[in-house]
Amino acid sequence: MSTTTENQLVGLFRQSRTVWAIRAAAALIIGILVLVWPQATVSILAILLGIYFVILGVVRVIQGFVDKDLNGGGKAANFIIGALILAAGVIVIKNPFETAVFIVLLVGISWIFEGIATLVDTARGHGDGVSILIGMLIALAGVVVVLFAPAATTAYAVFFGIVLIIVAILDFVLLFAVGRAVKKAKA
Repeated sequence: MSTTTENQLVGLFRQSRTVWAIRAAAALIIGILVLVWPQATVSILAILLGIYFVILGVVRVIQGFVDKDLNGGGKAANFIIGALILAAGVIVIKNPFETAVFIVLLVGISWIFEGIATLVDTARGHGDGVSILIGMLIALAGVVVVLFAPAATTAYAVFFGIVLIIVAILDFVLLFAVGRAVKKAKA
């Protein structure tokens, strides 16, 4: 490797290592917090989504009243859609964990239907034994999620926390490995 290329790589590493370290530290801290308080994490994320819905709903309602480019139907549509989004936001804010559980229930129900659809497709000759297994697993996973939705909601948060911690560890390992390689290249 030429000296110019080495110097460019060293400079690039020095510029980005702080950002890299901050990203890794943030992932580690957030991952640990999610593992320690998974239900609170789910509730906080739901509240943030609810706040977003409230803001979006208010903007739509205002747009329904003041947008001069909209005709009567457009104004009414914006007002109605805005009111519905605003109401959804308030519901989410008032019941954050329950809303998250509801979303998980929808995921479970969709998995049940997807599993059944896969089995039907297989029965129609569009698959084989592996397709039957896949359809059964998807449907079974959906049933488990529906039966244990609150636990599944918390499990999703725990899984997210674990992934963040793994990403943080890998980021730190890579950060130190690249740092050692840069030092070795300079020697």
